[in-house]
Amino acid sequence: MQMSQASSEEKRIKPRATLRLRVDARLVQDQERDAILAGLGFPELENEGLALSRPRHGLSRSESRDISASGLRIQVSGLGGVESGRSMCLDVHIPGDHRVVKLLGDVMWVGQSDGEPVAGLRIAALDQEGLRRLLSMLD
Repeated sequence: MQMSQASSEEKRIKPRATLRLRVDARLVQDQERDAILAGLGFPELENEGLALSRPRHGLSRSESRDISASGLRIQVSGLGGVESGRSMCLDVHIPGDHRVVKLLGDVMWVGQSDGEPVAGLRIAALDQEGLRRLLSMLD
């Protein structure tokens, strides 16, 4: 795992790890995002989710390219409609862990990396246990 510090141009607030993890994702509408941030409508943050071999209903399989305690970059081909300003529900699969880390991410930018479409997401909602597990993996 390679760690890198943010350059001033990147506006990154936490060091990132170049890391490919399975990430299951789906876009959410603004109303659902608002409900999630208000503590409503996102029961996945309160319940443990088992890491399944297939994505949960409504989510599509993707992969991270790098990750930090404040956000991640994911491959977005096949997710459709991903653009800056949208939000996504994510199940992040940590190697060796039988539970996923569930989070809400805001799409900050969309671009290309090595010829594939990618998006940079800022973590908008994540429970304390998920944050602990994510930080543990990054150490």
